[in-house]
Amino acid sequence: MAWVGIIDGKCLPVHWFEGSVNAESYLEMLLTVMWPAVRNTATRKQYWFQQDGAPCHVSASVMDFLRSKFNDRIISRGSVHHWPAYSPDLSCLDFSFWPQALDRVVESEPETIQELKKVVEDFASGIGEEQLRKMVRHTRRRAELCVEERGGYFEHLL
Repeated sequence: MAWVGIIDGKCLPVHWFEGSVNAESYLEMLLTVMWPAVRNTATRKQYWFQQDGAPCHVSASVMDFLRSKFNDRIISRGSVHHWPAYSPDLSCLDFSFWPQALDRVVESEPETIQELKKVVEDFASGIGEEQLRKMVRHTRRRAELCVEERGGYFEHLL
């Protein structure tokens, strides 16, 4: 399983989980990968954190950690800004980043897990700041269209 984040027009290094992701391994990644990247970004912005509602994402330990760092600026099941189950993928990662990464994987036809990881990592490290910012900007438009369509299919309107 892979995790990646975007912050200030930069793609964080891909984090690869070994085996199944559980609350403990997810929290460890947040502590060692995600939070240092947020903390080391020299800005006064107040960041938001978005995740889906996978059980490991909404465990008490994970949500306590996220609240300690982001207060109420969390979009997730179990937060003030609830992300409903079965809602459309609106985030730039789900809607843009991962489909493009998958295209690269399919094009390259990796033969081993190591080759597959390298393709994804090369894609993540090679994606430009402007392209990432564009992905993030389009998130708002997708959200607006989703609301207009009352949570239904909206991709044909893009």
